[in-house]
Amino acid sequence: MTRTNSEKRPWLGALLSFFLPGLGHVYLREWLRSAMWFAFAVSAVLLFVSPPETVAASSSVSAAFDAAMEATRGLGWQELLPIWVVRLFSAVDAYWLALQHEPAEEAAEQCPYCGKPVDEDLDFCQWCTTPLPEREGPNGPTEGNAVSR
Repeated sequence: MTRTNSEKRPWLGALLSFFLPGLGHVYLREWLRSAMWFAFAVSAVLLFVSPPETVAASSSVSAAFDAAMEATRGLGWQELLPIWVVRLFSAVDAYWLALQHEPAEEAAEQCPYCGKPVDEDLDFCQWCTTPLPEREGPNGPTEGNAVSR
């Protein structure tokens, strides 16, 4: 399995996006793309599926939902094709997005205490706030007086 920076499973993001466009992007924490794919799915339904008269006339949400479900059973492939295309491309985009993150560089400096990668500009680990002994600077210790845990 391919390791990514986000440690998210690409296949799960694709599966979630296939069932509901945008849901896999929420899993990947891509909020704007999630909203975009959900809007594409809603637009495809609104543009290519004609609403039945019973949905507009119903007053309760459950009655409208039941009428909408009943209306989708008789749709032809010409009306369903745009919806399936949006679902498929949403799943492919979520999968690609999860894979596109470059793996963490092995040569990057790691904190001696927590093992996470540290920022080159800081004199301490931004994750556990341990001073880095090999860095000399206004806030960092020298190698002789480094704090050890």
